[in-house]
Amino acid sequence: MQFRDATIDDIASVAALHTASWRDAYRSIFDAAFLAGPVVQERLDVWTERLIQPDPAQRTILAEEDGKLIGFVCVFARKDAQWGSLVDNLHVRPGERSKGLGRQLLRRGAQWARVTYPAGGLHLWVYEANVAACRFYTRMGGQVVERTDKSTYGGSAPILRYHWPDGVIGE
Repeated sequence: MQFRDATIDDIASVAALHTASWRDAYRSIFDAAFLAGPVVQERLDVWTERLIQPDPAQRTILAEEDGKLIGFVCVFARKDAQWGSLVDNLHVRPGERSKGLGRQLLRRGAQWARVTYPAGGLHLWVYEANVAACRFYTRMGGQVVERTDKSTYGGSAPILRYHWPDGVIGE
C-alpha cells in the first residue's frame, strides 16, 4: 500500500472512485437517476476544481495498491472556528472496505490537520442512513454533536456531524 498526495493527474481516477462509492453507499439516499448518470460529471467537476488549483488549506491523500487507486481522504484544515478541520470526503473502493484502509486514511488526514491547525478539532458530516459509515466513525471515537437535514440529489435526508475535539482518531 502506498500513500501520496493527489495531483492534477489524478482528477479522473479520484472522481471515478468517488462516483463508485456514492453509487454503492448512497443508493437509498440519492435519486437513482442522478446516480445512474449525472453523478459522473458532477464528481468530475468537483475534483477538477479541487485539484487544478487546490486550496492551500486542503490536502487530498490517495491510497494505491499496485498502481490502482483504492481510497482517498480530503481534509480542509481550520474550516470551522468551533469544530476545527473538516474531513470532506473519505472513500474506499467498494470491495476494499473493512480492511483497515479507511482507518489509515482518516488517521493520516487527521494527523495532517493537527499539524496544520493544532488549535482545532476534526469533524465531518455523514448521512444517518449510511449506517456502515456511522458505525465506523463511532468506532474511530467520533461523537455525534449535531443532527440536521441536508438536501440531496432528489430530496433531503438527515445528516450527522461527528466530532473529534482533539483531532485524534481512536481504535
